[in-house]
Amino acid sequence: MPSNLAAIGPILVSRPDLLERLVDFEIEPGAEFVVELLEAGYSLSEEWELLPKSAHASENGIVLISVAITLSEWKPLLALLPPFPIVKSSESNSFDDFREFVMLPRTIGIILLRLGHWAFGIAKDGDLSVTKTGARYVKGKHRKGGQSSNRFRRGREKWIRELFDQVGEAACSRLSDYPDQIDFLSLGGDKVVLGRFLKRVQLPNRLNYRVLPNHLPVNQPGRDALDAAVRDAWSYRVFELQ
Repeated sequence: MPSNLAAIGPILVSRPDLLERLVDFEIEPGAEFVVELLEAGYSLSEEWELLPKSAHASENGIVLISVAITLSEWKPLLALLPPFPIVKSSESNSFDDFREFVMLPRTIGIILLRLGHWAFGIAKDGDLSVTKTGARYVKGKHRKGGQSSNRFRRGREKWIRELFDQVGEAACSRLSDYPDQIDFLSLGGDKVVLGRFLKRVQLPNRLNYRVLPNHLPVNQPGRDALDAAVRDAWSYRVFELQ
């Protein structure tokens, strides 16, 4: 293996773009590939050790693509962190297993939450089918001390609980229309706030315990943020070895 390889990335690649790239690989004259799908808990071999730490312990597993440079030597080409968990490891000289994994239909719930604003959606195979957004005032700062500060803290905790209950009511109401159909829950926004929300609100079908590890970046929860979150939720984080 060449010693001057470097890992470039991660680059966020959408599902359509990834599928197009696989076609390009397949029609490349004379190219032979090894495609490995590895479940969580995998160990990378020596030729992949240059990948960053995030690629060595992906909770969803990893996809490794190598290309033949001689009859007996293979060069690492791409490492892909999938948005959904790999449940069966495989190795082959074609992209069939990987393409089947990429195209597997999935339905996910999405909750985007920051203090004061929230958005909820259900996405089926990369398309939003349900959306709901809302806001509830939560004052952020209080400069006075003493009893006034204590009253403010109690009031702020009450506002936060009311926000969580509002989001939970909206999510549970719409999730009830999809019994046993939601595969995963995807979260975006303030991680601390989301953690507190999941402790207070129990979602149907034990979705609290099926949260995808990829956290969605969100500045302002809303409909535009939901559209962006769906694209992110179905995208792959790709490292290219050059």
